[in-house]
Amino acid sequence: MNKIKQHLLFLFCSSSLLILPSCDNEEREMYEVDRIVGSWKLVEVYSVDASGHGEWTPAEYSYSYNFNEDGTFTSTRFSQCTTGNYSIYTDELALDFECTSTGMGIASASSTYIEEFDYEGNNVIFIPTYPACDQGCRLKFEPAN
Repeated sequence: MNKIKQHLLFLFCSSSLLILPSCDNEEREMYEVDRIVGSWKLVEVYSVDASGHGEWTPAEYSYSYNFNEDGTFTSTRFSQCTTGNYSIYTDELALDFECTSTGMGIASASSTYIEEFDYEGNNVIFIPTYPACDQGCRLKFEPAN
C-alpha cells in the first residue's frame, strides 16, 4: 500500500509541474525585443589588458543604435552603412546591416554581427562574438533619450 501512495504522490507532483506557467523562448524573445526598442548610445568600453586585468573606460568613438519595433534599426556605427534588420535569439542579438562589408569600411566576410547581450540597470551591454573582440571586451550603451 505504501508503494501505491508513493506512485500517486509522484504522479501528482509531476503533473502539477506540467501545468505551471512558463516563459518559453518566444515569450522571452518578445520581452527582449520590447526592452531593446529605442535609442542607445555607446558610453563605455570594457577591455582586458595583456595581464588579464579589465576595466571600463569612456568610449573614444561613440556611436548609437535606434531599434524599432518592426525589427529594423539605424546606426551611426559605420558612416556608409546606417540601416539594417535585427533579430533576437535567447541571449544573442543579430545585427544584419543592409550593405556589403566593404561599405562598412572594414575587412569582414559578412555584414552581420552577432552580439551577446545583457542588461545592467537601464544600460544594455553588448558582448561581441566576432574576432576583432576576442579578449573579453564589452560595450556599454545607455538610453539616448
